[in-house]
Amino acid sequence: MRAIGYEPHPFFFRIAKAKLPGPEAIPQLDQIERVLAKGFLQPKPLSLLPEAPAIFLHKLFPENSLESLLGAREALFSAELRDNDLAFLVLSRVLDKSSHSQTDGIYKAPTSRKGATSPLAAFHGSVRAIRSDLETAKGRDYRSLALINQASAERMQAVAADSVSLIVTSPPYLNNFDFAEMTRMYLYFWGMATTWGDITDRVRSKLIVNTTTALKGHKARQEEYRANVPLRLRPDLDSLVKELANRRTTKAGKKEYDFLVYPYFSQMTTVLRECLRCLRRGAGIHLMVADAALYGVHISTPQVLCETLREVGFRNTSCSLVRKRGHRWILSKREGSQQGLGEYHVSAIK
Repeated sequence: MRAIGYEPHPFFFRIAKAKLPGPEAIPQLDQIERVLAKGFLQPKPLSLLPEAPAIFLHKLFPENSLESLLGAREALFSAELRDNDLAFLVLSRVLDKSSHSQTDGIYKAPTSRKGATSPLAAFHGSVRAIRSDLETAKGRDYRSLALINQASAERMQAVAADSVSLIVTSPPYLNNFDFAEMTRMYLYFWGMATTWGDITDRVRSKLIVNTTTALKGHKARQEEYRANVPLRLRPDLDSLVKELANRRTTKAGKKEYDFLVYPYFSQMTTVLRECLRCLRRGAGIHLMVADAALYGVHISTPQVLCETLREVGFRNTSCSLVRKRGHRWILSKREGSQQGLGEYHVSAIK
């Protein structure tokens, strides 16, 4: 099936492109394997890294492993494979498996420990797995079927109106993962960012605002965001914002959850309006999304988005619970939702 994707995060964009192989992918993998095999045996010093990446990455890897990984990276660069997405995928996978830090989602927690695979062993296992997948693909040119745009779905300019038969997506959950922070290991290793400020400017600023770490430049635009949300939803969202602002004054962390509500739902409203424009009449949209509890204040994100779909012009909207979530990380210091949390399937038809 022909497909179009939108992904503003630079790391995920390149991984997605790598997973659309062309007929030449296996010969490319042969070359990548030869280059990396030599590179791992030619370690490079940590002084290659800027200060912040060196400090952070040193916490995630044994020093000899990190030096070996840097040797592999430099070998790719020297072989003019810096922009090769398949090479990027292979070494990113090795990076993941070589870390001695525990993974939370895809985030490596610097203070945690687990058994680490040596870079060479991780490399051989990763190449075997990817080669098997490519052989299953049998040389098809998936790039001719799919177009991936490094941009937000708020502006899907490459998509003609009334041209799409189906939209499937799982938007960022409100206050769940900071997808910029989650990928800091990769952003630092590949030089996509060299400081925390870089991560904000180059990555967070491109994404849907869903965490308090992403509020730079957004707090002063609350009225603008409020005006973009369907009128019918504003009274309920106003009440949530007010309650969150009051709760913040009583909490030691004073997290500015009240500033998250309107940017998030405004940006999601813009995305859903674009989806309506792109879909053919009678075509469907499907979202997987979760609700949230911020300082114990329950936010019914799926239900709000379902109502947003109706307000922007969709019909036959529905919202159904798929599974309960959040029970694995209940902490005594965290105020959860009294009604529990879950992931929901939200759907509608144009």
